[in-house]
Order: sequence, then C-alpha cells, then structure tokens
Amino acid sequence: MGSQSTVHTYTSVTYYHYNPWYKKVLYDGEEGYILTTAPVGHVVADLPEGAETIEFDGQTYYYAEWSFWQLAPGGGYVVVAPPVGAEVATIPEEAIRDEESDVPLYQFDDLYFVQGTNDTGQTVYRVEPTPPEEEIDSIPAGSPSFEADGETYFYVNYNFYVEYEENGKTGYINGEPEVGAQVTSLPDQVITLEEGGVTYYQFDSVFFEEVEDESGSTFYEVVGTPDGSDEEVET
Repeated sequence: MGSQSTVHTYTSVTYYHYNPWYKKVLYDGEEGYILTTAPVGHVVADLPEGAETIEFDGQTYYYAEWSFWQLAPGGGYVVVAPPVGAEVATIPEEAIRDEESDVPLYQFDDLYFVQGTNDTGQTVYRVEPTPPEEEIDSIPAGSPSFEADGETYFYVNYNFYVEYEENGKTGYINGEPEVGAQVTSLPDQVITLEEGGVTYYQFDSVFFEEVEDESGSTFYEVVGTPDGSDEEVET
C-alpha cells in the first residue's frame, strides 16, 4: 500500500483506502491485497469524485468507489448496504461473471449484478441479492417468517429458508413453499397488487391469493406469479 493510504477497521476486518478500497488476504500462506467495496458504516465529509446519483424506491443513493452512499444523520455521507433492484451505469472491470447461474451474474466482493437495458435503451447493471446459501446454521433475530402447510419459512438476506433436523442437528435449508400450500396468516411485509381482476399478495418471489373454503372461512394459498412467468413450458 502506498503512503497515501488510510487504514480503517470494521468488524475485525482491516480496510485500506487507496484509490479506491483494498483489504488484506492470505493466499497460499502469502499476504496480499484485493480490491473491495467500502465498509458499510464508513462516514466521509465529502462524496468521492465522480459519484453517480441514483433515485430508487423513494430514496437517494450515491454510487462511488463501487459502493453505495447516503446522507449521514450527523452530516457527511455514510456507506450503506447495496439497495437490491437499483441500477447503475458501470461495474468494476474486476467483476467476475458467473456463467453457471440461470442468469449470468457479475460479482465484485459482496456485490452482485445482472446486466440489462433501461427504458432509454442504455445498458445498466441491476443490483441483485446475494445468492442463497444452501444451508445456514441459525436465523437472525427479527427475520420475517410465515407458516405454510405446517412449515415455517424464514426470510434471510432476500432468501427463504425452512428448518430441518438431521442426526440430532437442527439447521435451515434454502427453499420456498410449493404452489397450493395453505397459509392462515400473511407476513407483515406483503404488498398488494391487482392483476386481471384478482388481488394478489406478494412477499418477494412468493405470491398468495385469498381463498374461501366450503364453510365460508378464508385462508391464503400460495400461487404462481400473476403473469405466469414461473410456469413450466411443455416441449
């Protein structure tokens, strides 16, 4: 690192700010430095040069040094978590393209993007959620959840997990409720939308529809996407 670098430590990780950010790694026993995003929570008095202003979901973000910034409560600008769904004009040349995913993902540090085109025909890169881990050991406190067909589904890092037990060990595996699963109450985070005269309740990638049984009691049922985009194509 050059003499002009500054050192910052967040959650036991040491970062070096030197056009733009690096962190130290060990590879085959040798120390080295890799490019990274700025640590969430880092505050500066002025935005880095060339910041791109992004209006998304009713909020203003600034995209600079491959990181997302917002106005800090006490003044200046603070690094925030990447807003999933926001679109930016560029990504780092060092971003790695993952060809194995259904849609090619570009990864840089903890950032993931898919390439697309905006309304004006320009190429953009949309922030994607972190791909799901197959299994996790625990559910963070306060994570949204709902029960479907007797199974509780937890929402963690934009992905759904369900509890399992194997050889006396409890864990959580990635998975979503199947179409047709019945739900007695919806999670608080659902949004309501109308499609073809039908009211749907959406929670991320899961859609619900209100159903009435023979006795007149109502419940909710997991259904496919309103536009049918998740239906299998017969060959």
